[in-house]
Amino acid sequence: MDMHRCIGCRFCMAACPYGARSFNFVDPRPHIKEKNPLYPTRMKGVVEKCNFCTERLQAGQLPACVEASEGAIAFGDLSDPQSNVRQLIKTNYTIRRKQHLGTEPVVYYIV
Repeated sequence: MDMHRCIGCRFCMAACPYGARSFNFVDPRPHIKEKNPLYPTRMKGVVEKCNFCTERLQAGQLPACVEASEGAIAFGDLSDPQSNVRQLIKTNYTIRRKQHLGTEPVVYYIV
């Protein structure tokens, strides 16, 4: 999904099995306290979803929600058996939403 090419038809919202996409009915720019000049701001009339802050990941930072959560959200490399997220998955009961759809979700919820 590319919010900069979005025409606002909302077909992707209907097709998303997770209900993770939302439509900007109003301009979200007035609500953004600090704009990132390296990442274009969102606009009215487009669909968006969480992209795990790809611009921050490319800069070697964690997603903003992980930093703000003070440890309640973990993020990391699932392919590394020594990573923090793999240890959390191994030691806690977790679920993944809608695995039966075959989309191989990589977001785990600790219950």
